Order: sequence, then structure tokens, then C-alpha cells
Amino acid sequence: MKHRLTGTGRFRNLLLTAIVLATAITAFGQREYPIHAIQGDKNTSPLEKQTVKATGIVTARLRNGFFIQTPDDKVDANPATSEGIFIFTRTEPGSEASVGNLVTVSGTVTEFRPAAEPFSLPITQLVMVNNRDSIFVSSKDNPLPKPVTLTTEHFAQKMIDDLERFEGMRVAVAEMTVVQPTGGRTDIRNNRVDSNGVFYGVVKGLPRPYREAGFNVYDFIFLTEKDKAALRKAYPKMPLFTSNPHRLRVESLAQLGAQAIDVPARTELKNVVGVMHYAYRAYSILTDPGARPGVSGTITQVSMPPATENQLSVAAMNIENFFDDEDDPAIREDIVTAEAFAQRLKKISLAMQTVLQYPDVIGTVEIENLSALKRLADRVNTDAESAGKPNPKYEAYLIDGNDGRGIDVGFLVKAGKVKVIEVKQLGKDDKYQHPTTKKDVILNDRPPLMLRGSVADAQSGKPFEFTAIVNHKKSFLGYNDPKQQDNVRLKKKLQAEFLARTVQERQKANLAEKIILLGDFNAYQYNDGIVDVIGTIKGSPAAVGEVMHPSDDLVDPDMINLVDLIAPDQRYSYYFDGNAQVLDHILVSASLRPHVHGFGYARGNADFPAIYRNDDSRPERYSDHDIAVAYFNFVPKAAAK
Repeated sequence: MKHRLTGTGRFRNLLLTAIVLATAITAFGQREYPIHAIQGDKNTSPLEKQTVKATGIVTARLRNGFFIQTPDDKVDANPATSEGIFIFTRTEPGSEASVGNLVTVSGTVTEFRPAAEPFSLPITQLVMVNNRDSIFVSSKDNPLPKPVTLTTEHFAQKMIDDLERFEGMRVAVAEMTVVQPTGGRTDIRNNRVDSNGVFYGVVKGLPRPYREAGFNVYDFIFLTEKDKAALRKAYPKMPLFTSNPHRLRVESLAQLGAQAIDVPARTELKNVVGVMHYAYRAYSILTDPGARPGVSGTITQVSMPPATENQLSVAAMNIENFFDDEDDPAIREDIVTAEAFAQRLKKISLAMQTVLQYPDVIGTVEIENLSALKRLADRVNTDAESAGKPNPKYEAYLIDGNDGRGIDVGFLVKAGKVKVIEVKQLGKDDKYQHPTTKKDVILNDRPPLMLRGSVADAQSGKPFEFTAIVNHKKSFLGYNDPKQQDNVRLKKKLQAEFLARTVQERQKANLAEKIILLGDFNAYQYNDGIVDVIGTIKGSPAAVGEVMHPSDDLVDPDMINLVDLIAPDQRYSYYFDGNAQVLDHILVSASLRPHVHGFGYARGNADFPAIYRNDDSRPERYSDHDIAVAYFNFVPKAAAK
């Protein structure tokens, strides 16, 4: 007969005492170690793979385990060793692991890395031997260990494992600045988002994290010394991106009974308290259910000014999975409900009116088909008139591409202001040889779409002619997957070279042509140590020895990336794992540089929590990308700076 014990530490008769002792000997025949000895002073435990016992106060409960921490009066004097540890139970822990219980747990010391993240710091944990039968409760309702308050000094070393010493322990941040809003899980069919409770922040006073140039340090540091040396020898000029180890990932829904904390970027939080864990290459605070932080400084959207009658405004707008409510048997699209599609139209139209101010030409990304884009144009035009504003008279242009999900690029153009001369798809049938299968495969899943247009200029009496090419380049999916990376990296390189050659052919034919490249390039404004997509398109590719897959200089004169002209703290259109980054660009030819009046991002999406998508009465978060907007004067400046 087995006995599960949940005692309070007071045993009233000898029989119960005998049962307890017998069960403890059976279940806990292993040697007991203090938690700091199991954790050790390095990233991995000195007791890895051993079955041990550990005693501590339960501090947090998850769906698949719980945390214990040494009582404050039992800690060691070594600041490099953690006093907390995660107990993995696979299923929801029982009442024996209630918060405040002092328990002794038996388990195998394991260093856990997710299968999808082999290049990641490990999590030291105890995997329970017999699940609930391996927990012995000594007492209940104990006060929780006092949290360690994180300050800027804890990040002074700027190392990716700076907070290893607090793994599994209770921590607090007195003042935190949110640097990436709360995310969520999107139901495309119903246009609904459930918050995932995850956002990123930094201790107030630390800089906002931005994606910088270079090869990610995580993908470098876990290589063997031999492979590191080989990489350095082959690419001596390759920069390393630190990954900004001062980022803190906050999970507000991880602990059982917790409620989501949904906050925009730049929000100020006070008293963030929880248990330190690790996930997605970031130390993560799993907030306590009953300790919600104070919130202040919440932001609102930042609108762009409308173009004047002597200007052309051009925008790059990733609408994110813009599928309609009709089934297209030719593609594998997500079919949304009629109600959901109507909600999306309403919200995007509201954003066009209040945030974007109706740009003259909009390069659209992730659009299912021409019909869907036309319906958006009609809704925007109608809503503008209903709001007492001039009808922008948008017309839609889109040509189906090669994407299996049916997402394409297109244009919305103000017909009353812009005369469309030509619309042409580029490179739909171009192919390259797959590096693994050796078969010829499609190069451009979403072929670039070119629009040549003109605007009447009353001042000069001459039409202002331009050529806009909207793009949606290969994503980073599979970029570091050993099974896919050779093809993904080659494809991104070849797509960049294709566009660079396209630009150069046009410049060679007419150096005065005013060329605008816009869209979601799925690339930063600098190289990532693997490929230099934007540098190649600009005509200033990374040098040999700086990236793994260099390209030749194919463009002369160089293109100009307008993001390089704005304030550094505004150089972002998207967030990933807490790092602000630019994926959405507008590049212009040297011939157009004297006409550039301004550039910036309409802040209505990336900075706001995902659940704002559910509210069609507000314009924020119809997409996860902010919109790049450029303004061009018809009359050029006397001299370009």
C-alpha cells in the first residue's frame, strides 16, 4: 500500500510517525543536497544526471511543474549560486506542491534545452521520479523567500548568462520599461486574439534593445572551439550581435491562476515580482498571480501628416494575413468569416483615416488577391466620405504570385492624384537550383510588383514621374535550421541580387528615373553575418569575410535607404524577442534624393498589445508591422545633403 503524505510537521501518534519515516526512506533513498549545490556556480549543474533530494519552499506553480527555493535563513554565502530550482512534473502538480509548502523533492538533475533551441542556455531542473509520490511536505503556509531586486548593476557584465545566479529564484524589478508589447495567439478565421501574457522589458535606466549588425552571439558561442576558430578564420570581419542580454522576458500567464498583463511598449511598470526562469534566449520573470505591477505612461498611436498638394507620399504597409471570406480553391488560404473580414476592413480603414492620413501610393503586403484589395479600397473610400473627408478614390492593383498561402503584394493608388502609367510583375518565372535537391525551384514566391506613375505639378508645369516596386522577400523561417538553412540563405541572397540587377538595368537605361523600392524585405538595414540583403540591394554589400554569403556590388549609383536618415531611436518597424528592428524599408535612387522631404513610421501597430486587434473601434494593431511613409517634394532641393 502506498501513502501520499501532506503532513504539517506535527504528528500526533506513533503510527503516523512510523508511516512517514517508512515512506520517506522508500521514496527518498537518494542523497540530499542543498539547492545551491545542485545549481552550482556555472551554467550546468555539477550533479547533472544524478538522482538527488532537495528541500525548499514552493514559490510558484506551473502547468508542468513548480519551483522551490531555499528559506532565507538557509542560503549559502556564494552569490554565484542560485537558491531556486524548477521541479518538472510533466502534468499539473498536486496540492502537495502548494505555494508556501516546505517540501523535500526527489528527482533527476537535468539540463533542459528545447529541441528547437539547441543553441540556448540550459535550464537546471529536477525531473521527478514518481511525480506526486516523490514530494514530502514538512510544513505549510511558510513565508516566501524575499525576492532579489534586480538593478542596472546586475547587467553590468553584458553577458548572456548574467542572471544565471538567480535561475529559479524569486526576483523583483522596482521600475521596468516595457520594450515590446504583450503578444498573443491569433485566430485568423475569426479575427480574434487571445493574449499570451508575454512582453519584454528592461530595468529602468538601461537602453532600449535594438537588433544590431552581425551574427547572433547565441549561434556563435555554443559552437565547439574548433568551429569557432574556423568561423573566425573564414570570416575575420564578421561582427557579433550581442543579442542584448539586458532584455527581460515577462510571462504574466505562466503561473497557475494568473491573469494576463497587456501593455504597450514604453509603458512604465512598478514592482514586477515573480520567479526567474529562462526561455527563448532570454531570462524570464514568471509574475506572481496576486502581485500585479503598477502601470503608467501608456502611449497612444503616432499619426503621420498628410502630403501637401506639392508632394507625393508613399507608404509600405504589411497588413498581415489579409485573407477574405471567400474560398479560393487554387490556394491554401485561411478563409475568414464574413463578420471577421468586415471587422478587419473597418479597423484598417479607421487606421488609414486617423494614423496614415491617406498616403498617395501604398505598397501593400500579405494580400490574398485583387478582389480583397479592391474591397479594402472601397471601404476606405466610403468611410472617408462618411467622416466628412475628401474621397481618396483609391484603386487597387495586384497580380497573383507564387505563394502557396496566396499572399501577394499590391498597390493602393489615389486615382484623383496619381496617374498610373504601367503595372508590371517582375520575376514570376525566375528559378534557381535548390542546393540540396538540385532541382530548379521558384525564386520569388511573392514576385515584386512595379508601378510607374506620375503626378501633375502645378509649380513646374511638368509631371512628376516615379517608379515604385513593392516587395515581400523570403522570411527568416528556417534561416538557422540545419535542414533548411542552406536553401533559405541562398534564396534570400539570390532574391536580393535579383532586385539589385533590376534596379541597375533601369538606371542603366535611364539614370534620371526616380525609383522607389518599398515593402517588407525581411532583412535589417545592415548585414546579419550570414547575408547582406539590404546592402546588396543598395549597392554597398558587405565585404568578403564579413558575411557567410557575400554578393557582388551590382548597383551604381547606390540606392539610399531612408531609415538611415532618421533618428536612431526611431529605426524600427517590428519586434522580435524583445529587440526592435527594421524589416520594412523604403529605398530610393540617387536621382530621387533631392526630392526627399521626410520619412518615418506610423506608430499604430508594433508598439501595441496583440489583443487590441479585437477592438475595431480603435485603429491600433491591425498588423504587427508599423508602416513606413516617405514624402517627396515635386521641386527638388537646391542641393542634396
